[in-house]
Amino acid sequence: MMSLLELEKGKEGRVVLIQAGRGLINKLDGLGIRPGVSVKKKSVSLVESPILISVGRTQIAIGRGMASKIMVETGKK
Repeated sequence: MMSLLELEKGKEGRVVLIQAGRGLINKLDGLGIRPGVSVKKKSVSLVESPILISVGRTQIAIGRGMASKIMVETGKK
């Protein structure tokens, strides 16, 4: 298990845990990001910039702090 921030660009992972308070969990849920959902890391640019992910056919930019709270599994051990 690793954070979405640690996931390599171009790789896909399944959300297993969101380590955040109710407010952020609800916000992410509204974006379609919840445990059991597959997400793909599309791009990473500068150190302080958001990362681009895809959830289904939707692309979403999220901040690095938010991405660090989303724990994913890739299927690789």
